[in-house]
Amino acid sequence: MKDLLEKIISVGLGVFAVSKEKVEKFVNELAEKGEISKNEVQEMVNKIIEKGEEQKRELNNYIAKQVENILNKMNLATKSEIISEERIREIIREELSKQKSE
Repeated sequence: MKDLLEKIISVGLGVFAVSKEKVEKFVNELAEKGEISKNEVQEMVNKIIEKGEEQKRELNNYIAKQVENILNKMNLATKSEIISEERIREIIREELSKQKSE
């Protein structure tokens, strides 16, 4: 069972979806059954939680890159490329002011 748990951690099969409480419960059950020693419990919990956090970061980075790629393919204007309505009004006022003074 310990080998299976190690393989799950290594492969990363959805560890990020498991809460810390569930991980602790599962690892404590392994310790009660004698699958792992009592000394390994906290180390195993930390390793699983750490792997889960790593998977979350990787998934977030992957999603962000995919969204960015899709938006780039859509050829949409970025926020910094769009002129605000207030700036448009200012430009119009400036142009009208120039025309009046000519």
